Amino acid sequence: MHYRFDFAALEEYWPDFLSGALTTLQMTAVATVLGLVIGILCAIGRRSPRAWLSGLCGAYVEAVRNTPYLIQIFFIFFGLSSIGVRLPVLAAAILTLVINVGAYTGEIVRAGMDTIPAGQ
Repeated sequence: MHYRFDFAALEEYWPDFLSGALTTLQMTAVATVLGLVIGILCAIGRRSPRAWLSGLCGAYVEAVRNTPYLIQIFFIFFGLSSIGVRLPVLAAAILTLVINVGAYTGEIVRAGMDTIPAGQ
């Protein structure tokens, strides 16, 4: 079978596609940097001898990792607006990404820290 794809109808939308790709890259860069900072702090907190700090960081990681990302977005965007905190769409998306990346990074960094022997 030979398919012939015709994208001529989409040519006028290329600026929109490029704008969307640029916005995605910007959101990814911000979420990665801030999520990495939160993740490292969370990993240190999970290994803390203080039970309340370790428990708090563990609850954050487990709550975020055990809920679908779409539910997290709904909770941030619609849940906060229902209590009077209205965020712009882009800010809510970035905040949700930061929270999500922070939890996953925290668990990755903690697991990496746990593999290093205490003497090193």
